[in-house]
Amino acid sequence: MSLRFFILFCVLTGLFASGLGKVEGMEAVYLRGKLLTSKKEVLLSEIAKLPDGMKDRVVLKNLNAPVVIRPENLKDVLAGIPVSGKETLILPLDSELDPEDLEESLKKEVSKLPQDKEGDFKISYLSGERTVPSQGVELKWAGLPQVIHPGQIVASLDFYFENRKVHAQRIKFKLERRTNALFAKQEIRKGQKLQADDLEERTVYMEESFTDGISSKDIGSTALKDLQIGELLRKKQFRFLFDVQRGGDVNLVYTKGNLVVKSKTKALSSGNIGEIVDVFSHSKEGKISARVVEKGIVLLEN
Repeated sequence: MSLRFFILFCVLTGLFASGLGKVEGMEAVYLRGKLLTSKKEVLLSEIAKLPDGMKDRVVLKNLNAPVVIRPENLKDVLAGIPVSGKETLILPLDSELDPEDLEESLKKEVSKLPQDKEGDFKISYLSGERTVPSQGVELKWAGLPQVIHPGQIVASLDFYFENRKVHAQRIKFKLERRTNALFAKQEIRKGQKLQADDLEERTVYMEESFTDGISSKDIGSTALKDLQIGELLRKKQFRFLFDVQRGGDVNLVYTKGNLVVKSKTKALSSGNIGEIVDVFSHSKEGKISARVVEKGIVLLEN
């Protein structure tokens, strides 16, 4: 190879390599899928990944409604720079929902469920993002269980734009179910038997499934602790106590004339003074009936 040809080859090869390097080094602007912003002005770097060293610039001003940016929309802003990616959805979070509005909206949604009756649930907002676009989107609730129970739930507030779901915000609420319950109308002391006058029925909203409230069937039971005026009454606070308790030891007394026979046995049923209870016996039937005369004492009558 002659010296002249070698020099020409090197020059041409260098130019070609230089041209390839320039083409390969030209990186594209890559669009991100979505931007949520509270600002009126949007920068290119907020909606796209920029090549190293590229200067940032404003692509939108006075943002007040959802906007979709596609590669062709950036031709004038990015003359000669390739743009990849399908599109970027920009959602302006320029409005804040009131907690009471959220509660009322969710209450209407819950009322559609089969087990709910009008006013059965009281709903209270606890936490979660409340900023939304002021226009251009439709808001819908999602993620509610088919059977609602009192307690805390997390509901999904979905954003729909041009008939497609584009975003969701998770919001926590407290649900309280309407319940009728009995409360202490007056102070009830430990060991006191429950009377009808001690009770007051109220309608309240509770954050728990209330299944252990007392009823009129518990009248006559004994309080196991002191209870204050206005206290919610529960079954565990009362127990039916008898002068003779089923399963407990009793003294069985038999009298005939001057003869008095006493023996210890087990009560097979419960009762108070004056009532008939069954006690264990070694007879064929395995039990006999006797009258309660004192606490723990029964009398076998002739």
